[in-house]
Amino acid sequence: MKLPSVLIFTPIYDKKDYCLKEFIEWNKKLTYPNKRHIFIDNSENLNYVNKLRRLGLEAYHVDRGGSSREGLARSQNFARKICLDGGYDYLFSLESDIFCPPNIIEKLMYHQLNIVTGLYMLGDRALEQRVPCITIDEKTDKGTMGSRLLHPEEYMDYFQKGLKVVAAGGMGCCLMYRKVLENTGFTYVPGHRGHSDVFFFMEQRRRHRQIICVDTDAFCDHKNSNWNEVRDR
Repeated sequence: MKLPSVLIFTPIYDKKDYCLKEFIEWNKKLTYPNKRHIFIDNSENLNYVNKLRRLGLEAYHVDRGGSSREGLARSQNFARKICLDGGYDYLFSLESDIFCPPNIIEKLMYHQLNIVTGLYMLGDRALEQRVPCITIDEKTDKGTMGSRLLHPEEYMDYFQKGLKVVAAGGMGCCLMYRKVLENTGFTYVPGHRGHSDVFFFMEQRRRHRQIICVDTDAFCDHKNSNWNEVRDR
């Protein structure tokens, strides 16, 4: 029986170079066999994509546009097109500062869900102000349904608790079945603080009735830089 095909997609740009070597070595340990790994660079020029190619990586470049948010959405849509045109069964979004367990693809695929993410933390590493990359549903003061990040007292309900239904997880480690990509791309909204993953999860839930889950046993180390230092956020 042939294993499902997986396109691993890593968005990247030159400011993530600090962890590139470690990321490459780490991901050589991924155990799922039927995969292809591509890097989509959205740096401001071609210097970095050329470096990636010299390192033997399958790398492409997209124009960054007006901000890092726009560059990320363009990178995601580029990978989406390759996934759909190439007939892959899954797209696995894996950001370049996320270090997952070697069996992460098998672990997420086991659940047989259309969208499932691993678990990692957000926030300033130096100050140890970290929150899980999870949002959950909550009624607003006006009685409408919104979503929010977890409160500190809720954190342990989302660590090593198996599969949990959430409003959104993290696109930094997210396995998506191809049919969810057929109905929704990745959107950049000028002036909005949200990244494209926010709009993607929202669209999947509200319009297409998809369930978003986080595997809270699939913990990944997020070696992120400081978001406040990004010039063109």
